[in-house]
Amino acid sequence: MNKNDQISATEEFVKQNMKGYDSGHDWWHIERVRKLALFINEKEDLVDPFIVEIAALLHDTVDSKFAEGNSGPGYSLISDFMDEIEMSEIRDHVLNVIKNISFSNRKKSGNHSDPLLWVVQDADRLDAIGAIGIARAFNYGGFRNNPIYIPSEESGNTGKSTIGHFYDKLLKLKEMMNTATGRTIAEERHKILENFLEQFYKEWDFGTGVRNSG
Repeated sequence: MNKNDQISATEEFVKQNMKGYDSGHDWWHIERVRKLALFINEKEDLVDPFIVEIAALLHDTVDSKFAEGNSGPGYSLISDFMDEIEMSEIRDHVLNVIKNISFSNRKKSGNHSDPLLWVVQDADRLDAIGAIGIARAFNYGGFRNNPIYIPSEESGNTGKSTIGHFYDKLLKLKEMMNTATGRTIAEERHKILENFLEQFYKEWDFGTGVRNSG
């Protein structure tokens, strides 16, 4: 099987196995991450573009948020799929990326000094900030029926509302970029988060002149 056929097969595999995910983690998220990862890799010249594309396509196929915290069967599914379409040679490399890409994964293992991981992880994190990142955050919050904002929440001890998620994760991502290209893109997108929050609080506290602290 040639590389174009392998990419096409991987696209179809991803589409079939991400059914039921919210629209912030759908095919279009995968497509954006693929484009970002290829762009970053082109600028940084770190890894074979083919394996970047495969890893970006598969990076969210095993998402613990949609697997009740049990990722094991998903890793086996990906492993079997990659063997089936003659990608055994890069299977373990790609699985290392998938297992370590998540912000929330506290049990990281394998090789963290892998340029492939750096590139795809930067791309995935960039899609979580900026205008699209804001849209995705509120989409997922709605998907989980989370409140938009809880005024009594304190920064650093949030976790329940979508605005709280900005402080738990999104505002931290700029400083977590692995590559110079990722950092450059993140600067602009981080400012969009900050500007949004400033406007959000103005509207939330309209007429009071002060932030409601609960």
